[in-house]
Amino acid sequence: MMKEFVGEFLGTFILVLFGCGSVASSVLFGEYNSIFQIGIVWGIGVMLAIYLTRHLSCAHLNPAVSVAMVISKRMLASKLPVYLSAQFL
Repeated sequence: MMKEFVGEFLGTFILVLFGCGSVASSVLFGEYNSIFQIGIVWGIGVMLAIYLTRHLSCAHLNPAVSVAMVISKRMLASKLPVYLSAQFL
């Protein structure tokens, strides 16, 4: 269970760091030209988060995905608190 926690925590951290960081740096430095530049950096953040943490956890990186996996019986319900706590933390 610790492996899944670390994977989800690091993946969500990378996603938020790149995603929110791209918005913050665009606004802070006044270099906002279009939504495309933010979308590209956010997409790179998603890609890095998935590639770096998919071997530790399934790289859900989103509580809605984790809940949907439990509802569709693709993941055990006993793992849900670990995934949710890592994603919210």
